[in-house]
Amino acid sequence: MFRGRSLVLVLLLAACGGPSSPPPAEPAARTAADLGPMCHRYYARQGTCTDDYLSAVLDVRVELDMPKGIGERVKAEGRDVVLKESRAHWESDMEPAKIDAMCEAMATRTPADQVERLLKQGDACEAAADCKAFAICAVGTERSYIASGATHH
Repeated sequence: MFRGRSLVLVLLLAACGGPSSPPPAEPAARTAADLGPMCHRYYARQGTCTDDYLSAVLDVRVELDMPKGIGERVKAEGRDVVLKESRAHWESDMEPAKIDAMCEAMATRTPADQVERLLKQGDACEAAADCKAFAICAVGTERSYIASGATHH
């Protein structure tokens, strides 16, 4: 009889999940080292969304008139001419060695208090369903950089 009760107890414990299992571990905090892989994914997505991305960058540059006179240049020469030139610069900037250097710098030089914000922005852009949404998100994260007048990433 004792043997039967033991079997019932074992079955009850198994059915109830046995002794409490420890709570799942919290995900490890993300660090600046996580920025490098995110950066590479970001540039890879830019590469698949080049037309939408460059168009969105040009829209913001014209809106901010940065560099000075770009809006007038688009009016005078045409959007297609300026986009073609932008593409040539972008392709030069997107050489694998340059991307590696930019992503390495991001992963090693980003101040700790900026890491989570940048990762969240990257996550949001990566989650964009299509190229147009990605381009809008990406350029939104770059807006202050564009406004600063910088011309290269």
